[in-house]
Amino acid sequence: MAFTNQETKEVHCKILYCGPAGAGKRENLRSVYRENADEIRSGMMQLESGQQVFRYFDFLPVSLGHVCGYHLKLHLFTLPSSCLFSSVLEIILRGVDGLIFIADSQVSSLAPNIESFREIRALLEEHRYQMDHMPLVLQYNKRDLDDIVPVDVLRQELNLGQFPDFEAIASRSMGTLETLQSMARQVLMKMAS
Repeated sequence: MAFTNQETKEVHCKILYCGPAGAGKRENLRSVYRENADEIRSGMMQLESGQQVFRYFDFLPVSLGHVCGYHLKLHLFTLPSSCLFSSVLEIILRGVDGLIFIADSQVSSLAPNIESFREIRALLEEHRYQMDHMPLVLQYNKRDLDDIVPVDVLRQELNLGQFPDFEAIASRSMGTLETLQSMARQVLMKMAS
């Protein structure tokens, strides 16, 4: 749920990037960081374990400027593909305002995409969220590779709710800002209702 600080006139929204391992969650945040002007980005933070084997999450704060006299700030987080510590998941999921599901377009990743989507839905329900009632955008990443699933098949397998979806090549910053802009619009519309 968006947090409004009346004293500082700021609205903070938490957006969660999720999907199977290697789909491009972290690369999406890197792309957003690269493509934004200095005045609207604060810096990317990566929290890793001491052994550098497991990444807990990535975090990128982004400013969207002022809306109705309030400074709108998005807090972008990646959800690790497999998390060893439930307390980390608890913190990341607490107060989430929107979800961006990153799917890997490769044929070999179709089953992991479907499984990850199912796991995310179950995880949200476990934490008393309903995926169908929250802002959600799907992104079909890695569209530049040779052996990819057609978008129609990805939509049929993952996007039954007819959520906004985008093709992307996060490593080239193609489709990443459009994905985030769609999410920002949904979050603002939900806040206004």
